Amino acid sequence: MADADSDSVEPAVESDTGVGDGGQVTLQTKDLTKYFGAIEAVKDVSLELHQDEILAIAGDNGAGKSTLIKMLSGVLQPTRGDIFLRLRGELRKQYFSSSKDAMDAGIATVYQEQHLTPNAASFANIFLGMEPLKDGPRGWLLRQLDRKYMINESRDLLNEIGFDFDPRSPVNELSGGQKQAVAVARALIRDPPIIILDEPTSEVSTTGTDKIIDLVRGIPDGEKSVILISHKIDVVVDVADRIAVMRDGEIVDVLDTNRDDIERMDIVERMHRERER
Repeated sequence: MADADSDSVEPAVESDTGVGDGGQVTLQTKDLTKYFGAIEAVKDVSLELHQDEILAIAGDNGAGKSTLIKMLSGVLQPTRGDIFLRLRGELRKQYFSSSKDAMDAGIATVYQEQHLTPNAASFANIFLGMEPLKDGPRGWLLRQLDRKYMINESRDLLNEIGFDFDPRSPVNELSGGQKQAVAVARALIRDPPIIILDEPTSEVSTTGTDKIIDLVRGIPDGEKSVILISHKIDVVVDVADRIAVMRDGEIVDVLDTNRDDIERMDIVERMHRERER
């Protein structure tokens, strides 16, 4: 267990610990809520992400999915409620004032828009903000980038996630699935314990969707967990370990695909069912 002094060097982390959980929960929210004026976009969401799992969040447009992940990724700050992350064996309360805070804490988010630089090479996008310098004076004095290292590492990482294309290719020459692979590789190169994928198959062909599904399945490796946001119910059922269904800003059900016999229409019904009064 870390002492209080070591905790103080991490500005995004409060020293108070979260609840005990036996070590299986890597992220937890408690009563997470977001207002925009008088509109309550997310309402008292309490959710757990387990180690080495894919947790899907399914819901219609306007259900609150995007607002929820923006709070988890530091883009938005909650109106109330708490976020806990596992650090040094304990769940600890987080305060994210920016996406950098969330990334530094170990949450990498791949947004639907991808935010890639289209005219730059794929390897340059993957290493954006983490460019290594060459050894010796060419690096520390002349600040020359180690392009060979970046190209080789990018090629290996793309191969690991099931894509075989030249990492020197400009992003604007890639297919939708290849662009998504670059965006995911950029997240993975930072080796975060948690990856959030926002609609990863939305701009991908049917063939590309199959590859992205395989990519998502391969991310949990004993140390990483995935939050998958998708409106494609077939994809959600196919890849997720658990499915949290959102409606009107609330989590209305959490289904375990390993235990429950889940059909596509089960989820659709929960997404659209009238709230009981």
